[in-house]
Amino acid sequence: MLCGRERNEAKEVERERYETKEVEREQNETKEGEKERNEAKEGERERNETKEGQTERNETKEG
Repeated sequence: MLCGRERNEAKEVERERYETKEVEREQNETKEGEKERNEAKEGERERNETKEGQTERNETKEG
């Protein structure tokens, strides 16, 4: 059986583990959000390139 001091130390260790897991979870969410934003930017870039290509083809047809 743990005495009061040992119990408090065990609770502190458990609290630190929980806080570490919480920080890791937040970091993973941040990384996932950054990944999604980067994918959205890449999609936007591809759409813009497609629009530019279509504009060039239209100008060639008109010219």
